[in-house]
Amino acid sequence: MRYARDYGAHIRGLLNNLVREGILRRQALPLEIRVHSDNRSGYLVTPSPGLVYNDGAILRVEEVFVVDARGGVRRDRYAYHYERPGGYYFRFERERDSEDPVYKPEYHLHVLWRLPHFPSAPMTLEETLNFIRFNFYNSHRQRLVGHSLVVHI
Repeated sequence: MRYARDYGAHIRGLLNNLVREGILRRQALPLEIRVHSDNRSGYLVTPSPGLVYNDGAILRVEEVFVVDARGGVRRDRYAYHYERPGGYYFRFERERDSEDPVYKPEYHLHVLWRLPHFPSAPMTLEETLNFIRFNFYNSHRQRLVGHSLVVHI
């Protein structure tokens, strides 16, 4: 990849593959790619409701990125929020400038609630899409997570 638009085309290709596999709804591929004037940086966002899976699950994406001179993509900030119809959700996030990196690590994961911030490895949108495919749409595995949820507080 040389430019931000190349990265956008790569992401659109990944999403189109998920449509062909019958995982994402064809009519629901809202993805905005806003490229800055330098042609190397930009912003990815999915307007509401987000990317809609065939079972009604939704993935919302926000990502601030830069394509470097070697073609790598640096994600300065991101949030990948996946939510099942029954209410189960997780969200991978990168948030810089945390005042307390123990309480809120730069790379973290939310599951079901805003707190706690579980430490996480850095993630990409491609890795997140693969994580979702493997754990929720892989016909060779039992789907035990996220079918229904009852929380008593």
